[in-house]
Amino acid sequence: MKTIAKYAAVAVLALGVPAISVAQDAAAGAKVSVNAMAKGSASNYGSLISSLQAGKSADLSAFSDSSTISFVTVSSLKADADAKALDNALNKNASVVAGLKTSIDANAALKAKIEAAGYSVDKVVAITAEADGSFVVYVDDRA
Repeated sequence: MKTIAKYAAVAVLALGVPAISVAQDAAAGAKVSVNAMAKGSASNYGSLISSLQAGKSADLSAFSDSSTISFVTVSSLKADADAKALDNALNKNASVVAGLKTSIDANAALKAKIEAAGYSVDKVVAITAEADGSFVVYVDDRA
């Protein structure tokens, strides 16, 4: 009975966590996770919209091969706001997002990590730096 309870607890925890670990390239050194709700990361559309409107962006010059990076897909965020509101925020801040993509292209280590995780730079809409020095990359994976 204890064994069944133990497996049930593990299953509940596994199903309740939205993060999926991605295998790390041993030579690269950066820790990578997908849809990890990092401390301080946006957990819903409203948070991402606020971040976009505030022009919050990480200092990408601090990103190196040993930096920890997490990816959050827009589809994994709670849609507490209308998707049109997110689209409007992205359109309103298109020049900021374009500048972000230019900065990503200029940082070979960051660009390599984004591509190694299976994303393209043109789908990145925001990057934030966390207090612990890690980075969270927001990817618009909506159709």
